Amino acid sequence: MLKTVILQTVERLTLLPGGPILLLIIGVVLWRIKGIWWLAVLATLLLFLVTLPSTTRLLWSWMDIPAPFDPEKSNKQAQAIVIIGATRYSRAPEYGGRDNLAGLGLERIRYGAWLQKRTRLPILVSGRGYRAPGERSEARIMRDILENEFGAQVSWLEEKSHNTYENARYSAAVLERANIHRIILVTHAYHMPRALEAFEHMGLEVTPAPTVYFCTFGSEYAFLDWLPENRALLRNRLLIHEIVGRWWYRFRFY
Repeated sequence: MLKTVILQTVERLTLLPGGPILLLIIGVVLWRIKGIWWLAVLATLLLFLVTLPSTTRLLWSWMDIPAPFDPEKSNKQAQAIVIIGATRYSRAPEYGGRDNLAGLGLERIRYGAWLQKRTRLPILVSGRGYRAPGERSEARIMRDILENEFGAQVSWLEEKSHNTYENARYSAAVLERANIHRIILVTHAYHMPRALEAFEHMGLEVTPAPTVYFCTFGSEYAFLDWLPENRALLRNRLLIHEIVGRWWYRFRFY
């Protein structure tokens, strides 16, 4: 638990928006020290750039985002669908205080249910384990929503993981016991490059099935792409997290 807290603290203080804000604070506090003023200027510039849709387009072009999955033309040899969890919504008051899923997680399981209706393949859900007594794992929440709200059937739960690498590691172990080696992997398009490497590293044959593409229009940069937007800040944070995380995984695990 302590290790997780430390890693999350470092992440929040270095990535968006924490990194630029920390630089800005240092630059303002130490403004009178010779040569330090440039930190405040740099931080302000970074904060501006990370709120631009044009930055999203640039970062997106640097990533190896797979093409959309086509159930009619893609790999017919897959044996199962694996859906990676995201964004727990704990103690949702409108659901009687039960743990639920928020936006990213719902987007993934919705697409997974859509794929199952077209492929008839069994589903494995992989989601964060328990964080406090009485909490359900993300995998159990995913299963309940898939079966009770989307009409899909879940065959396996992987509920020990706490990051993408562990999603792949523990899912591969579950699938190995079921003699399954070829999967269709469901996660967000921005997350797919890192997830794909992790699952392939475990020896699985993976067909990517990304969902929610940030850039679905042409490559031209419109006028509004150069004006700040709150949605761009979130997307740029996700993209930078994936770029950094992919290199970190290569350094630490592969």
